[in-house]
Amino acid sequence: MKTYLKLVHLEIYRFRLVLLGLMAMTSAIQLIGLQLAMRDRLQAIRGQLTREGLSLAQYAERYNGIPLGEIWSHRESWMTFPIVICIGGIGLYIFLIWYRDWFGRSAFVYRLLMLPHSRFLLYVSKFTALMTFVFSLFALQIGIVAVQMTMYRLRMSDELRVPRTLVDTIRGMDLVLFIPVRLHEFLLVYGFGSVFVLLLFTTILMERSYRFKGLLAGLAYTAGTLMLVAWMWGQAERGTALLYPSELLAAAIALMLLNAALSLWLGRWLLRTKVAA
Repeated sequence: MKTYLKLVHLEIYRFRLVLLGLMAMTSAIQLIGLQLAMRDRLQAIRGQLTREGLSLAQYAERYNGIPLGEIWSHRESWMTFPIVICIGGIGLYIFLIWYRDWFGRSAFVYRLLMLPHSRFLLYVSKFTALMTFVFSLFALQIGIVAVQMTMYRLRMSDELRVPRTLVDTIRGMDLVLFIPVRLHEFLLVYGFGSVFVLLLFTTILMERSYRFKGLLAGLAYTAGTLMLVAWMWGQAERGTALLYPSELLAAAIALMLLNAALSLWLGRWLLRTKVAA
């Protein structure tokens, strides 16, 4: 356990500056974007009040207030752009977390493979570090939404304010894909994402073991799994399959769990027998 924790700390330490940069970028862009969106919306309301000769209370009675989600929709790109950048950065690091050790200075991976511990700890520690990065960004996004709710309460007048809970605000801002608010949604989104990381890990190790042939086999294995899950999901959405949607969903989950177990076993076997030290 001590060796495992040291390896996880090593991976987190190596990515810390990039992670902090992604966090700072996301916070700055989303908070500035909301501030600009509220400024533009309030200016538009003031202009409308002047043109129509309405009071603020009359405007609120006619339009039922301005919820945070509506304000957010006017600057949606400011909210989604940093999220996409974070997803892309983590996706790229799935490959860099392995290949940097091989192609970096002094081929650091060989020193790691020669350490007196199970090589599978390398696999598990890299996966743990990646999941730590993902959930750190997940927690940050929840914190940003909470700060945005505070900004909304302070900036928006009582007549225009529409009080909502954090969960309702996330739903209203269409962030449920990135911040699932139900337990089963969370398990589906991040469970499937975790299995996808394991599939890519297996592809990388197959490429390191068998070079081009291993790369093709790994990509085919990953693509085939994702296509099958996507097909099952589509059948459940359309309701055209022989099975009930809940049964298809259960089958897709079972398939992903089976692939996760297979990926872990294959990764351990490749590290132990095929990846040269």
